[in-house]
Amino acid sequence: MEQIQGLRWKLQFPLKLSNGFTNGRALVVCLLFGHLVFVGLLGLWYVGALQALEFLAYDQHLRRQTLTPPDERIVLIGETEADLRRWGYPLPDGILAEVLERLAQGRPRVIGVDKYRDLSVPPGSERLDQLLRRHPEVIWVTKFGNFAARDPAIDPPPALADTDQVGFSDVPIDEDGRVRRGLLFLDDGRQVFTAFALAVVLRYLQPERLTPQPDPDHPAHLRLGATTIPPLTADAGGYIHADTAGYQYLLDYRGRVSATRIYTLSDVLQGRLPVAQLADNIVLLGAMAESLSDEFQVPVRHFIADAPSLSRPAGDPSGRIAGVALHALQVNQLLRFALAGDAPIRGVSGFAEMIWLWGWCMAGVGLARCRWRFRWLLLLMAGALAVLAGIWQAAFLEHLWLPLAAPALGLTITAALVTVYLSVRGRAEKRLLMNLFARHVAPEVADTLWRERKRLVAGGRLLPQRLIATVLFADIRGFTPIAEILEPAQLMDWLNVYMEAMTQVIMAHGGVIKQYVGDEIMALFGVPVPRQTEAEMARDAMQAVRCALAMGEQLRQINMQWTEQKSPTIAVRIGIYTGPLVAGSLGGSQRLEYAVVGDAVNIASRLESFDKETHDLVNNPCRVLIGETTFRYLDGQFRVTEMGRVKFKGKQQEIAVYRVEGNPTETARTF
Repeated sequence: MEQIQGLRWKLQFPLKLSNGFTNGRALVVCLLFGHLVFVGLLGLWYVGALQALEFLAYDQHLRRQTLTPPDERIVLIGETEADLRRWGYPLPDGILAEVLERLAQGRPRVIGVDKYRDLSVPPGSERLDQLLRRHPEVIWVTKFGNFAARDPAIDPPPALADTDQVGFSDVPIDEDGRVRRGLLFLDDGRQVFTAFALAVVLRYLQPERLTPQPDPDHPAHLRLGATTIPPLTADAGGYIHADTAGYQYLLDYRGRVSATRIYTLSDVLQGRLPVAQLADNIVLLGAMAESLSDEFQVPVRHFIADAPSLSRPAGDPSGRIAGVALHALQVNQLLRFALAGDAPIRGVSGFAEMIWLWGWCMAGVGLARCRWRFRWLLLLMAGALAVLAGIWQAAFLEHLWLPLAAPALGLTITAALVTVYLSVRGRAEKRLLMNLFARHVAPEVADTLWRERKRLVAGGRLLPQRLIATVLFADIRGFTPIAEILEPAQLMDWLNVYMEAMTQVIMAHGGVIKQYVGDEIMALFGVPVPRQTEAEMARDAMQAVRCALAMGEQLRQINMQWTEQKSPTIAVRIGIYTGPLVAGSLGGSQRLEYAVVGDAVNIASRLESFDKETHDLVNNPCRVLIGETTFRYLDGQFRVTEMGRVKFKGKQQEIAVYRVEGNPTETARTF
């Protein structure tokens, strides 16, 4: 071959599996997965399928949050089972009046009574009416009711009708039966009614001259002291289409009731209640007996500061709480709003929630596209979920309730789908590439090419690289006469025996085979992954020489078989040279070929054809010539004979040529 401008190794794949177009298509598919998950979760979100999970996360936060110190301003008076047995049920008006008179002697700011008394329970009804007219600090509970749900309203005692000493006890109950919301106002279209807890707080705040005011920036929002309490929206936080009739807010359950300030009716009537504890404070009286069924299910389990002495004064570990204790916690929260400046828990806009969910779905796409090993991907997923939980928790510290379950599902499902897609796609690519590579390179070289594909390929082409590689040419001497005497079919079968044997030897030594050119074989050692060290380059050179010697041994065996079969025998010339090359892709969009160009290719070809007529290739069927650069890398590992310096055509300088005789441990052999 007079002029060889480059080696074209035809892998028969136009790099469509790794080019920019298919990478872009893979990105589009991954983003499509992310958006499908986003839309799917959005649909589940808006039909309420994820509300229970959001409630679960919200409840866990409430249970783990930092609680406030016990509120010493609130004293609870509970009607227990023992009180029912001692004083009777329903409690007569006279006994109830006696209790209120004793409490009033302690000069509390407010006495809140959580007992329905729309009908008189004589004896003592007139006494109770007179007491209520004399004591404006007494706030009595009523029931607003729900006509549609057949839950009738309950009026206050007649003595308090049409006064500001009443407040409704109704509380919104969520679908799972728990109370997470409180009410400030309700209206029936004609009149606005005040909640019992708010009425108690407003009476308590009268000396401070704090009254409800409209927020300066949002007149429809109520401002209590330094805190604006925006009305709860139907889709705030984890809620979906909640019934937010009236003026609702979220209960934070941060308050606590001191066990040392919980008493029974008997304690009051028998003088065991320290009157000094009542001065300037709030007294709430209500049912605590289990048989009275005045209990509510709440998200928290501990709201008593110390273990109470009563069996069930306000609640139990299951999360059930007496109605009067629930009112006490609402009173505590409203007082913190008015006096301590605590902010209410609030949600964000629906659009912000959508962006929040979309961002985490896209984060799942990004994590999966990093193509980490599965173990590392799991660790990264755990870390991402921890970051999500951390941001969610930090938002709660700022009194913002962000969705948690939907983003966590979006991140996880998207990452899982994209990982599966990329894995299936990657395995298909690898299977195809391995099938293609396996025809040209050893399996371990194919594995290296696969691992290094990101570093080698960009924009649909192999990146041009300068590298040091070893080139091997092997050509059959006297092939033309043999081709003339054999029939075409016989010739191809005969040649395939030789090519198959040589291919196996080259691949076994880590060589890369180009497309066969007639009877000639070209192989490369040290491509396509560039070598970084001299030791690696030397290993490639030695592997090429070992390969050439092994080809000679294999050829000897083939010739013996052909002699027995009376087929033509052959001799082979091999030229090897190590030097700099430029490797990359050549071709158009429809077909790309791996190509290497450089003097190393030309010199290896010249070595193969050098002095081809004078050497005795009959007795020595495999002659191996190497150049001086290859010789320097061998480091005495082979027996070589110097043949002198030669000036090849097209070269300005002479090149030292060596013939490889074998390994140093081998005895001389006459081929």
